Amino acid sequence: MLALKNAYIFLFLLTSIPSSIYSNNSDANRTVNQNIVKKNDLVDKSMKKTGKKCKKLSYYLYTADFIQSLIEIPTSNVLVDSSTIASTYLAGRATIYNLQNEKVGTCSASFLCIQNEDGIFTDISNYLSVDNGLIISWFTPTTPLNLELDSIINSMVTKCIVVASTKIGFNPFYGKKFNMIVSSDNEKIYFKLSKI
Repeated sequence: MLALKNAYIFLFLLTSIPSSIYSNNSDANRTVNQNIVKKNDLVDKSMKKTGKKCKKLSYYLYTADFIQSLIEIPTSNVLVDSSTIASTYLAGRATIYNLQNEKVGTCSASFLCIQNEDGIFTDISNYLSVDNGLIISWFTPTTPLNLELDSIINSMVTKCIVVASTKIGFNPFYGKKFNMIVSSDNEKIYFKLSKI
């Protein structure tokens, strides 16, 4: 009689246990999967919001910082009767700041200046690396007024289309195009980028 009573109790308990135990946790798995999908949606939405916020980017550097870092690479005429009157090859880098005056990356550039009877011509190779992942490079051919440092560095001023074509680590900008305006005043060089 006791064995029969125990069997009824066992059957009662058995029927009271949730069905998810017998279904290989399919309901539980479905709930976990839905949570993962929701989290992925949140990540996608946050990336979209970041992309919207990043349509316009603005940075600046201090010209004095750039001049302080400059190195000069020796140049000389290859031929005795060269048409080059004077030349200089400089390279430097400086910290860039955002509009909140926070350090956010580095700008580096090299300047190859050649003077002949037609004037001074400078090839500038520019490189911007920002902590948010943005990496861009561009070339600026220009004709500075003279070979003074301020004149050479302010020759970075330009308008161009740049592509974030270098990917090192995290880079949500990789492959994106920007219209960039480089301007300057007496103490700063500004970089304003608008996503195309």
